[in-house]
Amino acid sequence: MAAFYVLPPRALLDQRLLAALGIHDLKLPPCVELAESFGKAVEATGAYVAFRDDLPFANDLAQSLMDGFGAETGDEVIEISLDTAPRRWRLAGLPLAA
Repeated sequence: MAAFYVLPPRALLDQRLLAALGIHDLKLPPCVELAESFGKAVEATGAYVAFRDDLPFANDLAQSLMDGFGAETGDEVIEISLDTAPRRWRLAGLPLAA
C-alpha cells in the first residue's frame, strides 16, 4: 500500500514555508521551487505527492488520485491543510466509471 500526501497549492505552500522561516517580504516573486523541493523531500520517504493545484477542483479527491496519480484501493491519503490538522484516510473501493 502506498501513501499519498495531498499538499496545498504551491504558491500558498511557498508563502507559509517562507513565513515559518520569518520571511514575510511578499515583494519576492513566488518561489515554486521551494514547494517543489518540499514535495521531493516528502517523496524521498517513498510516499507520493499531489499538489492541490494539480487536481481538478470539482472532482472527487479519491477518484482524482486514482485517475491521475495511480492510487489504488487501500492506499493511505494524508491531506495537508494549512489551517487544520492533517486528515488521514484510506481509499475504499470505488465503482469504475462507465
